[in-house]
Amino acid sequence: MAKISKKPPQAPVKAEINSLSQFVIEALEDQGAIQHEPITHIPNVDMFSTTSEVVIEVELPGVRKEDIDVSQVKNSITIKAFKVECYEDEKINYVCMERVFGRFFRTIEIPCPVDTVRVKAVFKDGILTLNIPRIADKRCATKRIAIES
Repeated sequence: MAKISKKPPQAPVKAEINSLSQFVIEALEDQGAIQHEPITHIPNVDMFSTTSEVVIEVELPGVRKEDIDVSQVKNSITIKAFKVECYEDEKINYVCMERVFGRFFRTIEIPCPVDTVRVKAVFKDGILTLNIPRIADKRCATKRIAIES
């Protein structure tokens, strides 16, 4: 049984969803068709790029590797995770509880063209590191077009 933090609740976190999708989700929630736990935390992220790759580092301390879900859609990476509280004892009386437990969610926009087929993810010491190889942006290359008569 997960314990609830005694800290005052923060403003709920909502993912950016287009209006049609939001309408469908709200309709399903109103009918009780889908139920989900609220997202309790947005993990901290560092992102940097080199000439060969984009590197994303996500802080997920205390999260087990099996509870992490990473997905890619178009030019964004979505990280979902769940952190359970390690104490099950009902007799514990917290004096101070500042750690966050529950669902984590973060969507990160990739600012340059990348090879999404060769993404490498490593989880070590509470840090999820994604290495995404860069590719040449062919959309901006100048190409001479022959004019036919």
